[in-house]
Amino acid sequence: MAEFSCDVAVIGGGVTGVAAAIAAARQGADVILLEPRPFVGGNATTGLCLHNFISRYGKQVVFGLAQEIVDELIEMGGAVGHIPYEGFTSAVTPVDGNYFRIKVTEMLARAGVRILYGATVVEASCRGRRIASLKFGAKGGLHTLTSPNVIDATGDGDIAAMAGVPFRKGDGPRERMQPISMIMHFHNVDTRRIARELGEVNPAMATRPEGGEPIPVYFNGSFSKWNDEIMKEGLFPNKDRHVFFNTVWPDQINVNTSAVLDLDGTDPTALSRATVELTGQCARIADFLKRHVPGFENSYCVPAAFPGVRESRNIQGRYQLTDDDVLEGRKFDDTIGQVCFPVDIHAPESSQAIFHQIGGDGAFDIPYRCMLPAEFDNLIVAGRCVSATHVAHGATRNMAPCLVMGEAAGIAAAMSSAAKQDAADLDVKGLQARLLENRVYLGEAHTTQG
Repeated sequence: MAEFSCDVAVIGGGVTGVAAAIAAARQGADVILLEPRPFVGGNATTGLCLHNFISRYGKQVVFGLAQEIVDELIEMGGAVGHIPYEGFTSAVTPVDGNYFRIKVTEMLARAGVRILYGATVVEASCRGRRIASLKFGAKGGLHTLTSPNVIDATGDGDIAAMAGVPFRKGDGPRERMQPISMIMHFHNVDTRRIARELGEVNPAMATRPEGGEPIPVYFNGSFSKWNDEIMKEGLFPNKDRHVFFNTVWPDQINVNTSAVLDLDGTDPTALSRATVELTGQCARIADFLKRHVPGFENSYCVPAAFPGVRESRNIQGRYQLTDDDVLEGRKFDDTIGQVCFPVDIHAPESSQAIFHQIGGDGAFDIPYRCMLPAEFDNLIVAGRCVSATHVAHGATRNMAPCLVMGEAAGIAAAMSSAAKQDAADLDVKGLQARLLENRVYLGEAHTTQG
């Protein structure tokens, strides 16, 4: 058994963990990042859009490390920037999933983060109000990791749950969670024809970094034209099936429409079953698109390597973001950043997407307290599993908010470890000052974005 130690331990290498690890290391902390998969980047590697940097009123509220990643992706040809859209949101930020993985792996290396791949935490040992050590399985057997401050960026709140932090799952007493999906990546398609056939509103159009004619990079629609065929083939459980498309290429496209219902992403048997069912479902959808939808005739499809879980655990933090906080666009004294993506809930009974716009000025604050469980002082929980109601979670679960939370968590943990204190005891004003130095937008009540 090997023993590891560091200043900041980040568990989970999705977008939240990537941002946390880079941010902490840039503050001078010795950082270890544990990731179960053989790659970092999580759902962004599937090609999903990094929703959402710009509010429905056209104001950009997400900057900092999230914007830096987009800027670097544009330079390497893997993104086209923030593109206006006339649909359920005012702008979209499509990226190439493989380029995202390459870029953040490079950024982690530049920052000096030590990544341990194939590492799954199996036990959290606690001493009083602190996480004392973590036991994880990886190549060579079981190992231990100790750190003065720990960031749970697992998405499912795995570390918090192991330590005994209370959490909720899903909506109401039945704990029905949003469906699990698998992104489909198509090659050799005609994106312009697909957008004409399936787009419900004008597609978001953008020019590639190297120039050329504008291409459709984001649009959403439905399969209503093919309801009879869909029901006859049993392809989906409902008519008028919603479908979402994004790309940064003229001949490739990502399709988001598959789903399995009523499965718990924290249950290994259920998650494995979802992977099997979704892989087969993606193959059937791909065949249907080739046979019926213009633009897909000559395509071939590669399903994502893993299923995407929208909802599982949300911890009970020192503050819980409420429905009204989001729907009224509330602001908080201990803000660490803002969220402007609308509440996006895929109905547990049908997987149809339902959107609710954020009120007020179109953005709400994320309080630092949402990332702090009441039971522990050296544990920060960031990303999809942050303390929020089912409705509020519909906005916080998306990747731009997760990048915001990850950066704040990383800086907070690094500052705390450097000061030899726990993250819960950190002076929030000091954290906010450091976030502003890193070009994080904290709203009009704080120093304006430079």
